Amino acid sequence: MKKKKLNNIERQYKEYEKVRKKFRKKIEGIFIKSGFTYLTTKTFSMSSRDHEIDHCFIYENIIIICEDTTKKVSPQQSEQGSDESHKLRKQETAACISKNQNDFIEMLKQWNPNNTFLNKYYDNRFKIFYLYFEYGAKNINEETKKRYSNLIFIDESTLNYFDIMSKSIRASFRYEIFKFLSLSQSDIGIAEPYSDCRKTISASIIYPEQITGYSNGVRMISFMMKPIDLLQNACVLRKDSWQKNIDLYQRLIEPKRIRQIRNFVYKNKCAFLNNIIVTLPDNIKFEKNNETISINDITQYENNIKMSIPSEFNSIVIIDGQHRVYAYYEDFDNNNESEKTISLLRNQLNLLVTGIVYPKKTIFDDNVERRKFESNLFVSINKNAKSVDSDTLIQVQSILNPTSGEALSRKVIQKMNKSDPFKEMFQLSKVEKAPIKVASIIQYALSSLLSTKFTKTTLYYYWILKNNLSNDFLLKDSEQILDYVNYCAYNLSQYFLAIKKTFSDCWNENSKLLKVISLNAFLIAYRDTLEKCDGPQKESFYYDAFKKMKIDFSCKENKFRYGGAQYSKFANEIIIPAINDYLEKLNNTSSN
Repeated sequence: MKKKKLNNIERQYKEYEKVRKKFRKKIEGIFIKSGFTYLTTKTFSMSSRDHEIDHCFIYENIIIICEDTTKKVSPQQSEQGSDESHKLRKQETAACISKNQNDFIEMLKQWNPNNTFLNKYYDNRFKIFYLYFEYGAKNINEETKKRYSNLIFIDESTLNYFDIMSKSIRASFRYEIFKFLSLSQSDIGIAEPYSDCRKTISASIIYPEQITGYSNGVRMISFMMKPIDLLQNACVLRKDSWQKNIDLYQRLIEPKRIRQIRNFVYKNKCAFLNNIIVTLPDNIKFEKNNETISINDITQYENNIKMSIPSEFNSIVIIDGQHRVYAYYEDFDNNNESEKTISLLRNQLNLLVTGIVYPKKTIFDDNVERRKFESNLFVSINKNAKSVDSDTLIQVQSILNPTSGEALSRKVIQKMNKSDPFKEMFQLSKVEKAPIKVASIIQYALSSLLSTKFTKTTLYYYWILKNNLSNDFLLKDSEQILDYVNYCAYNLSQYFLAIKKTFSDCWNENSKLLKVISLNAFLIAYRDTLEKCDGPQKESFYYDAFKKMKIDFSCKENKFRYGGAQYSKFANEIIIPAINDYLEKLNNTSSN
């Protein structure tokens, strides 16, 4: 039978349904793989109106409701109403559920009579969270978050990160979901107000201060710890995670590496031997002969010291060895043969761990100083192992020296990524999809332009003049750093707005204009003509300079004649002459 030919509207709907199905499956996969159970829901009436729920998941007493919307790709814009009306309806649903939690729990019990968790706890012990997933959402502004405060918004990069991690470490990812929801161990399961959550671990080796090589008071402790304890209590400061802090430095987990180590453990039924480096929480305790002592009292090798570590989610920071830890991840797939073996080893084996203990009432009371120490240690450990990628090295440099050209460049790019002409075009994370990668731009063009050297080829020089500061001024105050970043982002946006206007037909990811070769060439030209232009100029100035420039940025037929790292050649042969010609024209006009 001949297939019916679809018209344009039918084809659009078919594609839309395909996207929506994939989007919904992605959301469901995250929570199912992380050990949550799917709950059946139905349309229900509450507070004089009907409500619907897209997804509902449960783990012990934690209930997560998820709303998904793919309106951005819908062929019929009125299908779900406006974006705001959709959010408003879900905001009201979340508010109704919160206000009538016991009634809602009773409905869930009726819809899911065989669910063990629902019948295990009193209704008021459940904690309910309402997550809002919007297809393709990049940056969720603070105004939206405040306006719909009952919803927890999940942007695209966070969704992608959740997807990667839940596929990689399966049910053990639930601990990071708990961190995302700001939950502690006391929030999960049956309330036990009188229990002591501290786990006691015997430290096999304690290093005296004088042999660690550190003179800053940092101490090192080596001990053995079960994989299950690390999985439940550790975290990794991944720069590509849902946390948007600038001072995170760890690489995204590699599923292939996880599988290799897990396979080794499964086949050999023994630990993959290597030291794991962590930062220990501040509230650890030491005991000797049943008496509490300070770590400063331990000045030689000891074998009768007991260390007590609090059992708290995300209290131990893994600096090196995340793959060796997460290879023991929990998997609720009962058909997985390796899980049957590793579920036993998770509680039997012990991993060698070296823990860092920071001295109190020192610079290490500041988390920024801790991240500096840890990121430097991370690079030192890994520089002779698998090479650390450029983007990670830039991130580490940003932590170690927040006023370096690399650190300032990353801040400026983050700022420019929020508005025209580069809105959402820079790839700032491995879990984000964007056309422009930033590492080479920062390394080979932008960092020198934003350097804090008082030279006429840096924007810093003109910022100093603008603010009437001395030429030996040192940038260090956070407010001044922000002011300089805003200054740079504004002026560079003016410059590239002119370029976008001049070559509007080529301002897309399919042309050479938005490739690193062209962007770096334009940045080098900007830098090398700053003095001639008497500092940064407005959009109209650069547009007049470029509007007669003839260059084909097409990717087809090799019409664009520059390649590789020919940034300077492109700048010197094409862009700088165009600016010089315009300046000469201006000088001739003024002299006449």
